[in-house]
Amino acid sequence: MDSIKVALCIVYLPYIYRISIVYLTYMVRDCRYNIKEKMNDVKESILKAARPRMQQVGIRSVSIDDLCKELGISKKTFYVYFPSKDELVSEILHVHEQKMTREVQHLVADKTVVQCIVDWTKIARQTEKSTHQTPPMLYDLKKYYPTMHQEHLQRMRKMMQQFLVQFLKKGQGEGIFREEIDIEVAAMMLVNTHLMLAERAERLKMKPQDVRHMGKTTMDILLRGMFTAEGLAELEKEVHNK
Repeated sequence: MDSIKVALCIVYLPYIYRISIVYLTYMVRDCRYNIKEKMNDVKESILKAARPRMQQVGIRSVSIDDLCKELGISKKTFYVYFPSKDELVSEILHVHEQKMTREVQHLVADKTVVQCIVDWTKIARQTEKSTHQTPPMLYDLKKYYPTMHQEHLQRMRKMMQQFLVQFLKKGQGEGIFREEIDIEVAAMMLVNTHLMLAERAERLKMKPQDVRHMGKTTMDILLRGMFTAEGLAELEKEVHNK
């Protein structure tokens, strides 16, 4: 009887071994997934705590000690996710860029080009009472992190240009913009003009109403030069209805 048990063990041992290996593999994968999920939660918590603070008071005024105290974590834990404060700032910028990319991609999904232009104009009018001041985080970024700031601007420029190319192509498809317009050149002109106006307004410390007037006049000239006669008529009609 014992010899039979031994024989059965020998026969089934490889199968038991394989089952054990498969089970352990799934256990390890599940454990790794849970650890990774927990790490992502902690990282997201750090970003959520740091981002609004830096936007409100600037990068330099937010310390790692304060963030750790607020979140109830040690500095050692913080450095697991962000080896330095620079890394944290860089990640915040990337998260912002990803958010902006998603927003602009969905911006024109359910609207015509003319409707989008009218809505953007309405939003601009609603912000007329806001002051034209450099946000604390952007001010610190430019002053203390110039390389990171320039890289951020280049990525934002690229994102804006890609969006405008899609937007202008959609406008051509709707008969709003002239077919002979070089979309790539037009998008580049609009982006460069926007950035130039923003830089000039900040450098000269222009009043908000002057900035809006300069921006509106410049963009009207650039955009209206791209409209078809039918597109202009539709724009005027939509503006009148609003």
